[in-house]
Amino acid sequence: MSKTLKKKKHWFVKVQECSVSWGGSGELTAVVEVRGGAELGEFPHIGRVIPEAAVCHTGRLPGSGDVLLEVNGTPVSGLTNRDTLAVIRHFREPIRLKTVRPGRCPLILSPPAA
Repeated sequence: MSKTLKKKKHWFVKVQECSVSWGGSGELTAVVEVRGGAELGEFPHIGRVIPEAAVCHTGRLPGSGDVLLEVNGTPVSGLTNRDTLAVIRHFREPIRLKTVRPGRCPLILSPPAA
């Protein structure tokens, strides 16, 4: 008895890479806010984005809520927010960001009352 299963794409095919610079005025964190981190039990993710102040050379500027996977090839998943910001500050602009849109959580139904 075989059932036809709907083949789902792996989340990795939705990974986006972009090259971002911010004009040398201050740091990237003034243009793209980084939130989350291991100390909160979350992956680092993008908060507020000011698209007028950032220049995206390749790809698409990450959106608010996108999970940050790598900065210039350095994996940042599992790092604290402070360590993630240190990795970002380590590199000169433009930097390459690898991000992915978060998935949706299925509706969790509460168990029926006994």
